[in-house]
Amino acid sequence: MKDIFNINRFGKLLKKELSERLPIMLKIAVILSISLVGFWLTYIIFKTDPQVSSYGRAVYLFLVTYFTAVMAPFNMYKGFNHHKKGIDYISLPASVQEKFLSMVIISLVAMPLLVFAMVMMTDTAIALINPSVFKGFIFSDTSFLNSSSTSFADLSILPLFCLLGNLLFRGNKVVKTFLSIAGTYIVFILIVAFLFLYVFKDQITEIQGLQLQIKLTVNSLTELYRNEVFEGYPAIKVTIAALAVLYNVGFPVGALTGAYYRMKTIQY
Repeated sequence: MKDIFNINRFGKLLKKELSERLPIMLKIAVILSISLVGFWLTYIIFKTDPQVSSYGRAVYLFLVTYFTAVMAPFNMYKGFNHHKKGIDYISLPASVQEKFLSMVIISLVAMPLLVFAMVMMTDTAIALINPSVFKGFIFSDTSFLNSSSTSFADLSILPLFCLLGNLLFRGNKVVKTFLSIAGTYIVFILIVAFLFLYVFKDQITEIQGLQLQIKLTVNSLTELYRNEVFEGYPAIKVTIAALAVLYNVGFPVGALTGAYYRMKTIQY
């Protein structure tokens, strides 16, 4: 098989993989939908508040969708790099690009979208059946969307690292993946802390002396770069820009590239 991308072959592969994995995808989506139904029934029996807010329901919807995206690589492709089970998949008449793109679409797009749609439909059905408890459409209150400052990079980092971990590790995949993610995050935090507490200690002390407020968090580096506080400190501004690029671009792209490279070079 030539290692080139063919759209027709890719379409057949994607259709085949979707049909094979649809049962497990539906099973997960149904379980999460039933969980919402279970919460509704429990609430009716033991309710302490008159209604379940659309804000809380929206939070649940997004949490289960995100959790699905994080765990999907392990659920959908846990046997990919298995010494025996993986041989069947790797021997499929498709290029690495086609297999990898199919894996990304099914794990990080199709599976989360299916869960999102089914949970939202379940919520809508409950709202129609029992509007006194589930009042209005789930997105009738947009405060959750307006209050969320999470960027696409923040949302993509964890699922992409899980995609990489599933391909990289052969045993105890979930544990090893999350330990690796935690280790990477801790190292990044230590680098940021070292730069601001030691390398730029005098400048930060000077800024604090002006009684200017600085909110330093890893997921707000882009906003921090735009902060006018650092306009007179070009070295800090450049450093923040480099850290923001590393976090928002380097981590997601690096994880995706690493996953592709692992698939391309895996040996059984």
